[in-house]
Amino acid sequence: MQSMASEPAKFKSVDEWLDYLTAIHPAEIDMGLTRTQQVFESLNLDFSNSRIVLIGGTNGKGTSCQLLRQILQKHGYSVGCYNSPHIHDYKERVTVNGEWLSSQDHCQAFQQVETARRDISLTYFEFGTLAALVLLAQQRPDFILLEVGLGGRLDATNVVQPEVSVITTVALDHQDWLGNDREKIGFEKAGIYRQNQKVVCGDANPPESVKNAAQQLACDAVWQGISFKYSEHAECWSWFGNKNLLSLSKPNMPLQNASTVLAVVEQLGIDLIEEQLNQVLAEFQMPGRWQKLQSCPDVYVDVAHNPEAVKFLSHKLEREFAGKTTLAVFGMLKDKDIEECLDIIKPQIDVWYLADINQPRGAKAAELYPLLADCEVAGQYANIESAYQAALNDATEQTCVIAFGSFWVITDLMGSE
Repeated sequence: MQSMASEPAKFKSVDEWLDYLTAIHPAEIDMGLTRTQQVFESLNLDFSNSRIVLIGGTNGKGTSCQLLRQILQKHGYSVGCYNSPHIHDYKERVTVNGEWLSSQDHCQAFQQVETARRDISLTYFEFGTLAALVLLAQQRPDFILLEVGLGGRLDATNVVQPEVSVITTVALDHQDWLGNDREKIGFEKAGIYRQNQKVVCGDANPPESVKNAAQQLACDAVWQGISFKYSEHAECWSWFGNKNLLSLSKPNMPLQNASTVLAVVEQLGIDLIEEQLNQVLAEFQMPGRWQKLQSCPDVYVDVAHNPEAVKFLSHKLEREFAGKTTLAVFGMLKDKDIEECLDIIKPQIDVWYLADINQPRGAKAAELYPLLADCEVAGQYANIESAYQAALNDATEQTCVIAFGSFWVITDLMGSE
């Protein structure tokens, strides 16, 4: 595929650039690293001032990245992050010490990638990833944390040379692209490993493909449940690492992922300070992850969009909403395992409000409805906002509302707040 223009494009706003990125490569996903690698080498970026951590896995990448960022900052380091997708504004994707960079900075980075790519075709995500790397190289933070987009081996983030590679969990998701079992998916995830490099695996039962990759590359690997462990108590949790035994506050995230993050900090050679950790953990909140929007009625949002994440959400609902009527605003992408997700969480939901996801990969409410034939469905709605408003209209102080199923649910809903 060739560039749409013989001369590099030039735009003055982020929105114009994003429209252009969508237009020059209509495929949302185009697996392969060759094109991105070629442009990356042309950019000749200098990361000599920064230590890079590459964070992959099925679930928990975003929360793990943000918890790691906050812990590193609390210990006195500057931290740049690249995360996706965003919820409100594209500039959320690249931060330094939790702060967005300017629109002008983003436009200049897009321009630099556009000039470097010449006739090489890049997807929206590949182009954006390279622009993020331009920005982070310019900022020169002590640490750069990169969240893998899809898989690992062929993901655009994998052009860098990380000091530590992290796999949070390995579960079934994106099977059309990564394979239909955990061994194949694990192989793709472990593609972010490097020869003789440090590795952290947060999955307590990783596929053999993940173990084999670490062994074949002679990685300095640490494993959840073996090299580091955690145990949950009524009011706190304990973490056991190579050098540490800590009693900690419970964060608003799965303890499995929090445990993985602490192992990453140890692999980076940073001394963990219990008082500082407890401050970070007690205050931790990620937008769109079990996020409370209001009380009376209680309203929560969560981006859970695959069986593993929905299972965690189901447990949260069981604990938090016990004895209350629960209304669910739900929409999902049609390439997800919708039926399994619904089967997991059905026992926790009393009434469903089904919504169209108005994106190319989005499922329609009419497609969701037959999967809930044995449930009470209040209605089918043309968009998330109307489904959410209908649920709020029906809610009382004795009910709770949960909106979940996709990042698009959260983007549409919180954008209407």
